[in-house]
Amino acid sequence: MTVARQKEVAQKEERIRELFARRGLDGVCLSRAINFSWFTAGGNNRVVTGSETGAAVLVILGVRKYIVAPKNEIERFMEEQVPDLGFEPWTYDWYESKEKAIAHLVGNHRVGTDIPMGDWPVIGADINRLRYSLTEEEIARARKIGKICSRELAATCVTLYPGMTEWEIQAELSCRLIKCGVRPAVLLVGTDERAYKYRHPVPTNKRLEKYAVIGLVGEKGGLHLALTRSVYFGTVPDHLHRLYEAALKVEVAFLQASKVGTESQQVFDQGRAAYVAAGFPDEWQRHHQGGAIGYAPREYRAGEVADETIQHNQMLAWNPTVQGTKCEDTVLVKTGDVLEFLTSVPEWWPMKTVKMGREEIRRPLILER
Repeated sequence: MTVARQKEVAQKEERIRELFARRGLDGVCLSRAINFSWFTAGGNNRVVTGSETGAAVLVILGVRKYIVAPKNEIERFMEEQVPDLGFEPWTYDWYESKEKAIAHLVGNHRVGTDIPMGDWPVIGADINRLRYSLTEEEIARARKIGKICSRELAATCVTLYPGMTEWEIQAELSCRLIKCGVRPAVLLVGTDERAYKYRHPVPTNKRLEKYAVIGLVGEKGGLHLALTRSVYFGTVPDHLHRLYEAALKVEVAFLQASKVGTESQQVFDQGRAAYVAAGFPDEWQRHHQGGAIGYAPREYRAGEVADETIQHNQMLAWNPTVQGTKCEDTVLVKTGDVLEFLTSVPEWWPMKTVKMGREEIRRPLILER
């Protein structure tokens, strides 16, 4: 594992140093937790889950790289988060200023930073783009995370029963994931009327009657993968089936347009056109449609940012919704217009074969219980 991490970190050092050259910098300071995880091949600098920054900061300066942390934390970071990765420790007392400690290390060198700090240039957007194309080591980890999330979400779906609260459903899936080392970064549970009414149904004490939609973003080692599954007790009504079929058509349009070198706005436009063709021209306005995923639950969301270009080996997760139905899986975009689905359903799950250009793909339907 250490050799693989060393190889991955070396590749990322090359990307960072190419960025130095482009921007005329001597180094960079990485404070954001997602950048810490990315550059250290899965390390974690957080103590408070969900915080943007953590207790340790990375400083890459010329040919050397440092981990900056309080004296009471540095041993843990060196032994558990960045062992044998070539980082040098730089410490300060916990009651002293972290910014001053970093400034002392950097001296007169010109460095960029991923968050506002001093008068250094903020180059967060440039660093973001370095994360998008996954290394082979990251792809291997993403596949494992995708399998865990897919398996445990499907297993949760077959344990549901009418009368369960959304909180209990959340607890069931969370427990399964955490036992596997995966953290539920996003876990949405909407049952019955709440599934129809809200696009982001944060769990409540509402009890399940017939219909549940569960949306998950699972994270491990900094990498996030997204998927959504739906369950209905009894036979899926015709109107619900038609709504789900419409969402499937939109999802296929997004997937078909997802190619290396394509601008995110082009993909978004094709998805929006598919809503029109499916008979729901305004539905895209009621929820974001997803986009790139990786070291953030969404690296960017198509349709709301300046155009980003899809990179080779980049993960995408589209999540079209149509009046209470939602389709979502995570794919890896490869050269040659190839998509690899990193999340899936078991063989016993109901599926539908749909046309995607010249190919056919199988997509999950609503599970009937």
